[in-house]
Amino acid sequence: MRRPLLALLLPALLAAPAACRRGEQAAPAPSAAVQRYTVRGEVVRLPEPGRPAPELVIRHEAVPGFVDQGGQAVGMDAMVMPFALRPGVGAEGLAAGDPIRFTFAVDWAHGAFWIERLEKLPPGTPLEFGPRTPARGP
Repeated sequence: MRRPLLALLLPALLAAPAACRRGEQAAPAPSAAVQRYTVRGEVVRLPEPGRPAPELVIRHEAVPGFVDQGGQAVGMDAMVMPFALRPGVGAEGLAAGDPIRFTFAVDWAHGAFWIERLEKLPPGTPLEFGPRTPARGP
C-alpha cells in the first residue's frame, strides 16, 4: 500500500517551523540523492511577510515520474501543497491565481523539499489538475 506524498513529507513539514523558531535552517545542505521535478501550477497563497522560512502554496499538476523515498517511480497526483523557497528564489510579482512553472527538489535523506526555480507563465495558460498517468505494468 502506497502512502500519499504529503503523509511521507509531513514530518519534515512539521519540523521546519520549529527549526526556524530555534534559529536553525529548515533544510540542511542537500544530499547527493536529490531528485528534481519541473512542474506547472497556480499560486494559491503567497509567503507571509516576516516569516523566517518563506513558503509558497501551489496547486500543481500531476508529476508522473515522481520517485518515492524507496526509489520507486510512483508518480504524484495534482494537489495543493506548500513549498519552501530556497534563498534567491522569490515570489515578487506573483499573485494568487497566477500560472507558474517551477522546479522543486526532494531530498529524502534529509526529509526536505523546496523550490529552486520559479517563473510566471502568461495569464490564461491552460493547466491540467487531473490524476497522474498510471504506471504501466510489465
